[in-house]
Amino acid sequence: MPFDTRPPRCSLVNVETGESIGCLFNPTQLAEKVQVNWNRLTVPGLSHQVLQYQSTGNREFGGVEFYLDRVFAAEQPGDVDIMDFRAFLRALTVPPESTEGVAATAPPRTLLVWPGVLTVEAVLTSVEFQYRQFGNDGRVMVYAATVGFEEILDVRVTSETLREEV
Repeated sequence: MPFDTRPPRCSLVNVETGESIGCLFNPTQLAEKVQVNWNRLTVPGLSHQVLQYQSTGNREFGGVEFYLDRVFAAEQPGDVDIMDFRAFLRALTVPPESTEGVAATAPPRTLLVWPGVLTVEAVLTSVEFQYRQFGNDGRVMVYAATVGFEEILDVRVTSETLREEV
């Protein structure tokens, strides 16, 4: 890859509306966590607990940091406003206006697309904004959004399916 060529950028898609937003910078690291849940059965007189498989938890991606810089954004094609990214993330934390009823009322799902690294449908479990630099006029110049994602699955996953993933 030539020195001046950037890798494909990570993007987020609101699955409900189809709206997407690209990241100015790809996250510098990604941690993936999967928890396996076991029932601990106690048998009287047995020296140990018997472990019985219960389920596998959803994949979690915690602490994914998106870095936004107003000066860098101004150098990009188009009219990039770093606060649009903040608004996009905040909109993924509350239900849309059109939802009715307890079962349907939930924040929209998010498609996290990072070409060559990851594509996963998830929900936001947390978001934290750290405002790191302000301009003379009080506007935010640099901030980081640290996001937690949890995968949403609508189909059964088997060990064979996971072995086929590339």
